[in-house]
Amino acid sequence: RLSYWQQRLDPSALGSMLRLDRAANGSLLLSSLVLHRSGQDGSTLLGSLGRSGIGAAASPSRSGALPLVAAEAPASPVEAGPAAAPLLDQKAIWGLYCMYAIVGIVYGFVANYIQIPICQYVFRMDLPGGTSQQQCNISTSVSQMPWNFKVFYGFFLDRVGFFGTRRKGWIIFGWAAALVTLSVTAAFAEELKEDGNFAPYMLMLSLMCVFYIFADVAGDGMTIELSKFEPPERRGFILTTGQMVRFSATIFVNLLGILGMNGSEYYPQHRARNDTVFPFELTFGQVHLAVVAVCVPLWVAMAVLLKDPVIVEEHHAHNAREVISTMWSVMKTKVMFYLLVFSLGNMAIASLLNPGATVIAQIAAPSRLQSSIGNLVGNSLFLVGVWIFRRYFINYSWRVTFVWTTMILGLNCGSQLLVIYNAWGIGQEGWFYAFGNSALQLIQGIAQVLSSLAVIEISPPGYEASVYEFLTTMHNAGITINSNLQNIFMPVFGLDGMAGNYSPERDNDSLANATYFTLITNICGALLFCWFLPNDRAQCHAWSEAPKWRRPAVGATVVTIGGAALLFSLTVSMLSTFPATDCLQIAGGPGCK
Repeated sequence: RLSYWQQRLDPSALGSMLRLDRAANGSLLLSSLVLHRSGQDGSTLLGSLGRSGIGAAASPSRSGALPLVAAEAPASPVEAGPAAAPLLDQKAIWGLYCMYAIVGIVYGFVANYIQIPICQYVFRMDLPGGTSQQQCNISTSVSQMPWNFKVFYGFFLDRVGFFGTRRKGWIIFGWAAALVTLSVTAAFAEELKEDGNFAPYMLMLSLMCVFYIFADVAGDGMTIELSKFEPPERRGFILTTGQMVRFSATIFVNLLGILGMNGSEYYPQHRARNDTVFPFELTFGQVHLAVVAVCVPLWVAMAVLLKDPVIVEEHHAHNAREVISTMWSVMKTKVMFYLLVFSLGNMAIASLLNPGATVIAQIAAPSRLQSSIGNLVGNSLFLVGVWIFRRYFINYSWRVTFVWTTMILGLNCGSQLLVIYNAWGIGQEGWFYAFGNSALQLIQGIAQVLSSLAVIEISPPGYEASVYEFLTTMHNAGITINSNLQNIFMPVFGLDGMAGNYSPERDNDSLANATYFTLITNICGALLFCWFLPNDRAQCHAWSEAPKWRRPAVGATVVTIGGAALLFSLTVSMLSTFPATDCLQIAGGPGCK
């Protein structure tokens, strides 16, 4: 997901924003984990500017969990002498970069386009036989639901090899199965579109995600293993280059949107085409095949070049009992309880999306050309924001930074009001909508990794990945709950069915009320949940060592809240997915009759 700010910035790019949430936070955190101690020797802290969902457990052994803070691990072979340098197999590194390129293309395609144009335009939202607003609101979360279970992937893949390999086999298998699933989806895409079967389409993408998370988590672990062999002054180069490759690969996704998905099929059928819609396009099935066709050569190169890193030193293998025991001790701390509350509260409340976001997007109806160019500008500003944070705010109060960035990002609601009331006669133009909030992505970049920095300070040696993946799972569950709440509040403001039957005189006040409600909720949520975010590293340690909190009741509360959040988000998301149940009020409907 990953703060949820960016999905708030531009509803025309909701999928793209989710990529920055579920994935960006992971890569940025992993960079900080790898470089945290190296930064003391002159290396750059938070060196990654990419976004790929890094966060796998790293282990140089077949089953042991290696501390993600590479500089705290035993001295690497590179540090031991030049004779160890060949352990960095350049061909294997290029194979890893091929994997990140596939991540950028496939993940970017789904994240960028699942809401607009696929759900809203291709499957004809709120038109007879089309999708519902509830389905479009939840589409990104459902198609990426396996991200909510990465903690279990990491635990499994660190302990189970694949036909004699530790990482390579899982990477090859994961992407092979994912591309086969995408090919099957392409074969049925036209039929699903004509029949209005959006729920099976989402579930096919979710199945694809199940497979490529195997590759993603295994690839992340391989990245950390290889990073161990880098000299201190270059430690993190492989990781950051992989993120740059992944980020660069999304350029293809934007080009596909501009050249292949900017025709009339990918524009609202009840709206007159604007001047930016092209007279040519790829069919819905051909678009998916184009993604597969670009990925296949990269998969072949990846399979040929990849090699598991050499095991230089066998480490103690943490068995399941040790992992559970250590994690239980971490759960029984004030800092874990507070970070859990912050992750869920920040993602679900302080970053609540406007219940009327899909209607506002339909009002402006940006073309794929407009949205894609707006995304490129916004993504660039996001990276600038990350650099600003790294340069100026890394040692500043985390809590204060969280509050002021939240307040500024609340200006997005003001931009949505300009669209609702068609300010200056251009508020409902596609270009105004696409670029209206790009500048705010600069602020999003500054806020992106605040909560994740605490993981570096509180993780027991050898269990960094386990702690991180647990908080990442809670983070992603919060993102899904955000979408659930967005749907739940739709009938409260009378927004059901509005997108296909919008009348400014009748509906603008309801949309404005939903927007004011969102703004107030965001501000109040930030002021409340900021107190659950440690102010700095020192407070992390103080909370971690607070003796009064080291009780089984605290650990039980953490596990109960986390499990309930996962169960609620999964259950309600499924109810919103299928037409037979999305009429339920808890799923965002007016009530079933």
